[in-house]
Amino acid sequence: MAEAKGNTAVPHEGDHDRVQMLSLAKDGTPDQHNPEIIGDKDAAVAAAKEQFAQQAVSAVDVEKRGATIDTGVGEVKQDPSIAELKKAHESAQSAAEKAAESAVSSLSKDSGK
Repeated sequence: MAEAKGNTAVPHEGDHDRVQMLSLAKDGTPDQHNPEIIGDKDAAVAAAKEQFAQQAVSAVDVEKRGATIDTGVGEVKQDPSIAELKKAHESAQSAAEKAAESAVSSLSKDSGK
């Protein structure tokens, strides 16, 4: 079987990834090579806001509750500090949405808009 080589007509050194939506590494950094956002900027901002918010809220859960993937073992009792946790989630989501707008704007080819 022949090895897949991708688009060999495109030089890879010094190039960058052109994306419509960022892929994020576990640490929150873009998982592409020097990404540039192309396509509809509003759609990219909306997608990044959702991505960043999900990642930030998950990080709050891990920090505050040590929450990890549900193993299905045992019964989980109601967390007594759920209101405090919800407030932390909302704060993390708000900060993440601002970070998403900034990230997409800085990577967008029409960043002047």
